[in-house]
Amino acid sequence: MEALADILSLLRPRAVGTKLMQGAGRWGVYRAQTAYAGFGLVLAGQCWITIDGHAPLRLDAGDFILVPGAPGITIASHIDSDIVSLDAQDPMACQTSQGWYGDQEREADFRQLGGSFELDAINRNLLAALLPAFVHIQATDPAAERLNRTIKLIVEEALADRPGRELIIERFIEVLLVEALRFHIESVDAIVQPGLLAGLADPHLARALRRLHHNVAHSWSVETLARQAGLSRSVFSARFNRKVGVPPMQYLINWRIALAKAMLYRDAPPLETVAAAIGYQSASAFSTAFKREVGQAPREYARAAD
Repeated sequence: MEALADILSLLRPRAVGTKLMQGAGRWGVYRAQTAYAGFGLVLAGQCWITIDGHAPLRLDAGDFILVPGAPGITIASHIDSDIVSLDAQDPMACQTSQGWYGDQEREADFRQLGGSFELDAINRNLLAALLPAFVHIQATDPAAERLNRTIKLIVEEALADRPGRELIIERFIEVLLVEALRFHIESVDAIVQPGLLAGLADPHLARALRRLHHNVAHSWSVETLARQAGLSRSVFSARFNRKVGVPPMQYLINWRIALAKAMLYRDAPPLETVAAAIGYQSASAFSTAFKREVGQAPREYARAAD
């Protein structure tokens, strides 16, 4: 499979809800860490958004932001606004709702359409390390118009009571993620921030990563992956470690274990089947590797996940 398709297959994004946020005057709100990833599209005005652990970022009308993880987030009209905490622990209803902040006697000078989606908990922590903390797409970027159209379709489906609504919304969320992550791969920022997307932004590493994801059960080595990349073993290993953030073989192990966890959780197949699917010669070899990486034997993990 292609690497981004692999990620989405494991993340299994499920739409939770959309929200229209409006504000006037001076205001600021903080949403604590939740179980949901999210996105936002500024419809009018501008705001400052601060994702925990990162510097404030200004969003203008037409700007889009995707936050694949679920950190705490501050949104404010001004960078020095007083901040009020919100209770963001309860799930959002799968319908458009509204939030108003600031001076309610004035006409709104800021409007943002946001949405939340749930990611599969099984591999959320591992995959969060492979994705950027956030993706910011400015209104002037070519990708912004495509994202705008997709978000409007998500809202239209969320408001309608038509057969297959949930399936349609989930597919639109997948398209939204692919568009945003594809943009990040093509941007200069992807070269700076270690992770899978930084690897895919490098033409040499991308060839090796695509081959690895296409046939994860193959008996890969650093040498064979380096040949796929068209680089020497030493150059490939150093570049992979620097851009992806882990050595090539550790990435392969991490990905195999992530696939195994998903298989054990969703289908509970025989260990021999799991081992063969992800490249281990026997169930015992797979069990040893799984316990070393996860801290539990596969059967123990599967029972705990039920």
